[in-house]
Amino acid sequence: MAKLIYRIVSACGALGYGFPKESLQTAMTGRVDAVISDAGSMDAGPYYLGAGTQYFEREAVKNDFRQMVEAGKRIDGPVILGSCGMAGGDRNLEWMLDVAREVFEELDVRDAKVAVIHSELDPAVVIDELRAGRLRPVGAGPELSEASLRDSTIVGQMGIHPILAALESGAKYIFAGRSCDVALFAADMIRRGIAPGLAYHVGHVLECGALACDPGSPSDCLVAEIYDDGSAVFTAPNDSRRCTPYSIAAHSLYEESHPQLQFYPEGVLAMASTAFFAVDARSAGIRDSRFYRTGKPWPLSIKLEGSRRVGMRKVSLIHLRPGDMHSIPADVLVYGRNGVEKRPAGSNERELGIIVQTRARTPEAATMLASLLTHYLIHYGYAGRESTAGNIAYPLSPNLVSFRYENGTYGAIVPSGTRDPIFIAKYATIRQQVVELVRREFPEALADAQYEFVEADAERPVALLRTIHDDAAALDTLHRAEIERIASVAPMGAGSLLALDAADAYEWTLFHLLQNEAVIREQMFPIRHYLANGSAWTEAGETRARYFDIGEPAGTVNLDDRSLSSIEDVPPQREPIGKRRLLDMARVIRSKNAGVNRITFDVLFVSKEMYETALYSNMFCARNLAEELAYDVSSIVGAYFVDNCNGIKVTIERPIISASRNERDVFGAQQQSLLERMVIPTYADAL
Repeated sequence: MAKLIYRIVSACGALGYGFPKESLQTAMTGRVDAVISDAGSMDAGPYYLGAGTQYFEREAVKNDFRQMVEAGKRIDGPVILGSCGMAGGDRNLEWMLDVAREVFEELDVRDAKVAVIHSELDPAVVIDELRAGRLRPVGAGPELSEASLRDSTIVGQMGIHPILAALESGAKYIFAGRSCDVALFAADMIRRGIAPGLAYHVGHVLECGALACDPGSPSDCLVAEIYDDGSAVFTAPNDSRRCTPYSIAAHSLYEESHPQLQFYPEGVLAMASTAFFAVDARSAGIRDSRFYRTGKPWPLSIKLEGSRRVGMRKVSLIHLRPGDMHSIPADVLVYGRNGVEKRPAGSNERELGIIVQTRARTPEAATMLASLLTHYLIHYGYAGRESTAGNIAYPLSPNLVSFRYENGTYGAIVPSGTRDPIFIAKYATIRQQVVELVRREFPEALADAQYEFVEADAERPVALLRTIHDDAAALDTLHRAEIERIASVAPMGAGSLLALDAADAYEWTLFHLLQNEAVIREQMFPIRHYLANGSAWTEAGETRARYFDIGEPAGTVNLDDRSLSSIEDVPPQREPIGKRRLLDMARVIRSKNAGVNRITFDVLFVSKEMYETALYSNMFCARNLAEELAYDVSSIVGAYFVDNCNGIKVTIERPIISASRNERDVFGAQQQSLLERMVIPTYADAL
């Protein structure tokens, strides 16, 4: 019988999402070697890196971290956070450390070794690399310039080595700047001698918390147990969730451009030979994943991310009469028409805008409630859900706008939208359950503020105007002109909100690989050590990572993300005998950013028969997909078959870089509507 050698707890998908106290308590029963959570992402846009601010509310982050520290005090192993403060820059990291000092004081944490790993890089270093031609793009754009880099906040995404060094120093609590999510989990496993292929794959499953479960959610815990036979088993401590071979295999595709290859600073995780297996009705496992080191651009290639301020921003929400929607210029975002996608909604397609609006005596209370409601709304898991990456599309980064009503009270709005027919059909129930979740987890938020869900569609259209400029007077003039452009063709209805001062606009300026090993080894990721006694942290020195090879040589293994598992263009030789809606053939149809410049789509079928039917139809070759999705075929990065979960993955170059001026869906989580509307011809040969 296999022996348990390591057990790790993922608290949640991102610190601040929240998780049930009972889940963590159950997860902490028995052996626990580490408690870990990702604390950020680039998904929410460049604002958080450029402005150095947090995406989640402070109290939500503090509450999650407090529970992690309470759990950590019960074990010998480490508590690890990565991408602290959302973006992982120095200001983001310091924000998280301030929360940590407060929690340490409240919980009387004494004589604790702390390691803080910085990831911010001086723009001058990056400009030198640009001049030397040593920056390698990761997909299309953004365009590089010395001027934009000079004005940018820049971070490098660390792999396992800095975290390993912190662990080897004896640190109990590790706070990392911008990090590979997977590295946070894999580092300690590799330190313990666990095979890199297994360690990295386990890390990928864990990094979104319970999102790999059925039903999935990042607002819950997930446990992985590693055994000496080279297997790992996943279990949800929440009895309402289960892990299945299908759910684990499906999550292995999540947010990745390729279904079987994942690229990290140290090499490539290959899952073409991975076995997924069931242990019981609620637990599932993996084995035989491999990790390869290769030549350039791996190992020792660090992905850099840069953000700079573009200007100030004003926002207006204008309520319209349904008969006036056709008069609104085509370039204006109107919920009910083109709020979620640039393509206008079809005649038999409903687009639902959801504007969360709050009112309170303080700006903090208004913001807190609006933030909580939308965080729960975007990730709420419901029966029959197919768009599992996110229920709604945010057009703004940050997604929330604070303002003051004419009567002096404070308000906040979060505009969003969806075309998902399953979500829309169940929206009334989902809305009610989201409110109940907030009432249960954060009762004070509902006590301190009022809320309203403002719905918009073709019968109740709402236009969203956004204007950006770096001069205040010019911004006012331009935004007034935008409002007048609408008012000249349609009267503004009750409830319209005009010329709100939104957060400044930022843009991505850098999404490239740094390959200068001297810079990586000697300048990046300094590790600062402290001895913590409550809120008093005494400096205890500074170290750097020791880099060494991870994984096995690649040799002749196919690691080409353009050819491996690619769907070929093979038209059927007979006439179809029928047709099926893809929506009826699939259990998951989702879209999600895969970096700032790509969107990836996953279609996971209800059965092997439906999967084979879809493949045989030839509808998923790049040529036909380009026609169905209304993209140029050159923008299709790849279309791939995934036998181990009866899935198809399609990755495209993003039409615009994430969170650009005309963004409709910052996370890329609601771009699957054309896939949902696909009709697949069926053939006798495929049945």
